Amino acid sequence: MTSTIAAIDADGHIFERQDEVRKYLDKRWSSRDTALWPGGQPWDLELSGKLEPPYGYTRNLASKQQRELWTRICDDHEIDKAVLFPTGSGNIAKTQDRDFARDVCRAANRHFAADFMTDRLFPVGALPMCDPQAAAAEVEYATRELGLKGFEVVTDGMPFGLGDPFFDPVYETAEKTGATIGVHGTRHWAYEWGANKLRTFGEVHAYAFPAGVILNFTSAMCQGVPIRFPKLKLGFLEIGATWLPYYLDRLDEHWEKRAEEEMPVLKKKPSQVFRESSIKVSIEGKESLLRETIDFVGAEHLIYATDIPHWDGEFPENLQDIRTANNLTDKEKQAILHDNAEALFSL
Repeated sequence: MTSTIAAIDADGHIFERQDEVRKYLDKRWSSRDTALWPGGQPWDLELSGKLEPPYGYTRNLASKQQRELWTRICDDHEIDKAVLFPTGSGNIAKTQDRDFARDVCRAANRHFAADFMTDRLFPVGALPMCDPQAAAAEVEYATRELGLKGFEVVTDGMPFGLGDPFFDPVYETAEKTGATIGVHGTRHWAYEWGANKLRTFGEVHAYAFPAGVILNFTSAMCQGVPIRFPKLKLGFLEIGATWLPYYLDRLDEHWEKRAEEEMPVLKKKPSQVFRESSIKVSIEGKESLLRETIDFVGAEHLIYATDIPHWDGEFPENLQDIRTANNLTDKEKQAILHDNAEALFSL
């Protein structure tokens, strides 16, 4: 390696299997043979095998095999710890049967804690976000009883943007327990962002991830989530970070003209609220405007992610790019690669 800066992966992934989650499901559902979470469009993600997964990390691996593979990846690339986001169970929140959604989240979180967690691997949990009281109770249970550090919230399938007071019980409990809320991009129900007008998976994937994240970022910022919940650990993940200067400028413009009526919680520009907050945003290693983004918001808001084992990840090149970048200081590299994620997930 060209650098001794150890990394923390703030957004790796697992391929959780429904048959393994089902082992932890309450017996009241034992005769129910439906899927545990809703599906989406049958896109050809890996182009019929043309896009090979890193490390042979395929979707059919059992949790034990994935755990061993993740440990080897960390060993091979000087990664101290990895925070592992689900790939499918974030969609449990879209289930209309709320009792079932609540219990499947509980089963998934038990599975993550029992079968993936080690002293280096930290899976995050699922929440039934369409039922905020149940979601808050699951935050309490999964942090206190299972030791989970945080929870994935995907950007679609919810009745409101994530700044709406509807979700306040979740944030209150997360703030109290120290749990992280990781707002994660998705293309799953991309029609919510108008992506049903696009023809190919590449178009849908390129558009839907930022569309969903930016919608919920807008809601959280304009409704003052960082002000109302100053100790909340909040991250926005998997669309890179170089959109921040453009979009915070745009929010500032609207704040200047409409804040008194429509953003009364914000007494400062959204860009300044963001800079003074503890919000973190994950980067892509090959973002050409990363230096300018750091200059605009500060390196303390950025975290590194491998995105293993997803088809569009750029690992390990993206890790090497940060470690060897000539336009980043050692202090900035240390913050982005390690310290910011350590703080965000209480590692």
